[in-house]
Amino acid sequence: MISLYDAYHVVAAIVPLYVAMILAYISVKWLKLFTPEQCSGINKFVAKFSIPLLSFQVISKSNPYSMNLKLICADFLQKVIALVGLTIIVYVRSNGHLNWVITGLSLSTFPNTLILGIPLLKAMYGDEAGALLGQIVVLQSLI
Repeated sequence: MISLYDAYHVVAAIVPLYVAMILAYISVKWLKLFTPEQCSGINKFVAKFSIPLLSFQVISKSNPYSMNLKLICADFLQKVIALVGLTIIVYVRSNGHLNWVITGLSLSTFPNTLILGIPLLKAMYGDEAGALLGQIVVLQSLI
């Protein structure tokens, strides 16, 4: 049973992320505080600087010699099943292209664990979930 205390931790982990996104949306769409060029610059900063540094921080804290074997096998199996299934679907369809396999594989096997998943699952399950998510980020970075 989920207690109110647990729900509070989940909400406390998610609210800052959504408040930042809502404020960014309002400042761009309604208040016109940023020009499209400035938005492009912010997007490039986040995509080319912030996310790689966050990835590096998470990956550097992970010990590859103590990774959970069940997690590695589950991640590998998920990616293989998705790849085989998407390949079959593309070849069965008459107008299927290999680009759809790549897009489908990216969408189905690369979750948003880095930005939203880490604070959410740490709030729900504690530091053990943070370590497992760090291992998932390491496995994703290998691809």
